[in-house]
Amino acid sequence: MRVIIYTRQACPLCEKGIAAARSVFGGNQITLVDVDLDIGLMERYTDRVPVIETEDGEIIDEGIISESMLRAFAS
Repeated sequence: MRVIIYTRQACPLCEKGIAAARSVFGGNQITLVDVDLDIGLMERYTDRVPVIETEDGEIIDEGIISESMLRAFAS
């Protein structure tokens, strides 16, 4: 399963969320998107990062990412 992680630079929660997602989905299944590089994404996600969603746009988790929630979703 491929997932998209909306993130930003110098974001400790993002770093933890990325690590959890890599543990569950594998590094090759993750696309990182820096919300600060797109005004629309920045307006949509600025207070919510990290946000992990499927390629279809279904949000799996956001904010303080739970590895157990990611595992439950992946199974």
